[in-house]
Amino acid sequence: MKRGFVTEAHVVVYCDMCGDVYTENTGESICFDTVQQAVDYIQLRAAGVGWIYDGDRIWCDGCIAADHCDRNGHQFPDTWQATKRLLGISTRLRTCIVCGIPEIEAMP
Repeated sequence: MKRGFVTEAHVVVYCDMCGDVYTENTGESICFDTVQQAVDYIQLRAAGVGWIYDGDRIWCDGCIAADHCDRNGHQFPDTWQATKRLLGISTRLRTCIVCGIPEIEAMP
């Protein structure tokens, strides 16, 4: 029987591109007993939330979206959101619907 503080080895999944840790509802990493258990879990469960393992690398949903936009270009909505400043330059903003990267321009 184990008691008290025990150091044990486990597997945690990190994105190969950005280093983000795989989490679910709690925001805490999930600990797996083996790499194979982590691979099986990612392939069955995490694909629904956007993480992909291609047999070599593991990618988070954000990096997949950014890679898509790097290859195909961003997809911005036609409308802009304006921000008016009392002092200084006003700006307008729109956000890519694929990767979430904003495009910001100064307004005359």
